[in-house]
Amino acid sequence: MKRGRDGRQAENLPKIRNIPLYAYGLLAKLVGAVLFAVISVLTALFLLLLRLLRRKWPVFGNLSRMLVAFSCRLLIFLLRCIFFMKLKVTDENKKKLKALRSAVIVANHPSVLDMPVLLSLVPRASLIIPPKSRFPLSLLKGLYPEASSWQGMLSACRADIARGGNIIIFPERHLTPRSGTNPYRRTAARLSQELGCPVQPLYIGGSDKRGLGSPAAPLAYCRTGLYAYEVKLLPQIPAGSYGEMKEREASVAITKKMHDEISAEAYLSDYQIV
Repeated sequence: MKRGRDGRQAENLPKIRNIPLYAYGLLAKLVGAVLFAVISVLTALFLLLLRLLRRKWPVFGNLSRMLVAFSCRLLIFLLRCIFFMKLKVTDENKKKLKALRSAVIVANHPSVLDMPVLLSLVPRASLIIPPKSRFPLSLLKGLYPEASSWQGMLSACRADIARGGNIIIFPERHLTPRSGTNPYRRTAARLSQELGCPVQPLYIGGSDKRGLGSPAAPLAYCRTGLYAYEVKLLPQIPAGSYGEMKEREASVAITKKMHDEISAEAYLSDYQIV
């Protein structure tokens, strides 16, 4: 980082390699925002219809989750079709993600597209919905576990895990800053301890996410080509790890372990410190 003329820290950004491609990227970003809005509205209408039929339709939850997963896959597919982004996942990791059951998934959070990317890749996945969530997350209330209270969230997550579902958590809670990181919260570690399920760390890497991450830059796009997303599975942290420690000490150790795994992969793959 360096200081600009106004005294504030300015980003040390690479030069734009291809100005026409950069201009197209800004246009594709606008188109992507429209696609996201349209798909969100259509998904909301279908979810509303399913809610109206909820009492007469015992498979409401399964159909709703399938609808959300399909919407995310459709969005990512369309964004790739307009050459806004590219997604790289090895065949081995794809198979492991499809076979993943009853795990707490944790990942770094470099951009606003991380949630649809993971929901498109991980079957039977649930998110923790913040108590004061905004659109479009507010549409998912009642479908996924809510963080309104610890016991309520724990009970909902236990039901998901018992059905073979996976819980996705971004332990930073907020978007990962382009330089540095946010403190990791212990929620994922505590859930792993309470539910007796493993923690599966993921690393979301690829190109710089300027324009989609933190700090927000609405009229910015990746300067080195397309937005590249590369999702990598890291070694699992088994259930019962650090069982010889007290509960709080164990949750701190598990949280540090997941951060160390993600941070090491970030530096190894992209020379990033997160």
